[in-house]
Amino acid sequence: MLAILAIGAAVYATRIGGWLAAGLVPADGAVARLLRLAPGNLFAAFAAAQCVQGGILTALACAAALAAMAATHREWAALGAGAGVVALGAWLGL
Repeated sequence: MLAILAIGAAVYATRIGGWLAAGLVPADGAVARLLRLAPGNLFAAFAAAQCVQGGILTALACAAALAAMAATHREWAALGAGAGVVALGAWLGL
């Protein structure tokens, strides 16, 4: 129980520290522009790596999520489509 509380305290300390550090970054300039762009780029890199390394079921789920996102422009639709393909694949034993 103590370990869980310590991890929780560390997580909140990290979040508060990040929030305080972000207040020191100027609202304009290269650093601010990088911080606005980095989360999307990092997510795309991680998702692409998983799509390539995850096998056929993962590739199908990624394709379904991409198609749903292209058709609806809604993240939740893409998430549902990808998760649905994985669930169907697990049900079929793939």
